[in-house]
Amino acid sequence: MTKASSICEGWGCQSSRRWLYSADHTPGERIVATKHTRTSQRDTPLGWVIGVVIVAIVATVVFAMAHRRKVERESALASGGAPPAAQPVPAEIMTALTTVPDSSWARAGTEDATVPTFVGDSDSANGKPVVLYIGAGYCPYCAAARWSMVAALARFGTFTGLSLSNSSPTDVFPNSPTFSFYKSTYTSDYIEFQPVEEAGDTQGPDGRYSKLETPTPAQQAFIEKYDAPPYVPAAGAGGIPFVLVGGKYMWSGSPFNPGVLSGKSQGAIASTLASGTDNSSQPILSNANEMSAAICAVDGGKPANVCSSPAVQQAIQKLPTKKP
Repeated sequence: MTKASSICEGWGCQSSRRWLYSADHTPGERIVATKHTRTSQRDTPLGWVIGVVIVAIVATVVFAMAHRRKVERESALASGGAPPAAQPVPAEIMTALTTVPDSSWARAGTEDATVPTFVGDSDSANGKPVVLYIGAGYCPYCAAARWSMVAALARFGTFTGLSLSNSSPTDVFPNSPTFSFYKSTYTSDYIEFQPVEEAGDTQGPDGRYSKLETPTPAQQAFIEKYDAPPYVPAAGAGGIPFVLVGGKYMWSGSPFNPGVLSGKSQGAIASTLASGTDNSSQPILSNANEMSAAICAVDGGKPANVCSSPAVQQAIQKLPTKKP
């Protein structure tokens, strides 16, 4: 096996959610029998036989590991232990996140944004479009995504109970500063936010992460349907973070390089949002503009002060309208 902590397509990087709670498997590590390898074995009859045998062996190993880790996942909370007490986001950080000036939004534009994939269905709850997020505390790509999500969602509603968090110290981009949606609430007149933090950011003695939340059957159906080909490459299927806006616009993976958060605190990053010129604030706000555009496209263009802003209007015009 190749040891890796991520699957990357550009900066559409993901952590695996198949092995969320595994004690003996690096987050994101995968066993993949590549198409290129199988095709090359067909050059000779002997090669074809060898190829069949190799594929059969790999398939057997994958099934065995998947089954074993499914059992581990079901008992992960007891093994990983309870998550540590949450540290509330300080008022000054929340203020910085929720009072980004119009000039900074305009300066950020969507130049550094990752455009979502159009999936074409629709999803609503209580008469409002649903914004679904599925991620995990240990995941550094989720850490990056949450920055843009919090900044974007703060334009449409109000968070309470957000807590400070850092990604795993043993994964790639270790200790990426971020927030956690676990046990937070969000109120909005325009959208319904459904966050699912599947696991925490702290490993127990056996190396597994504490289990936090489980997607509902409907939420699980979305990730199985859209976080898979043809919407994402087969190698990246089932990864996190997964974000779905109104059942129409989907992001699978980090919207930007988590490395820009490295070595900084949440307070230091938040303090740069007002100017929007830092190497971390630019991608955060740019991707928040892109997400704002997707929300405006499904909620009827409300609120007008957000949806009519130049950067959001420009992004709306560029949103995809066809499935892959």
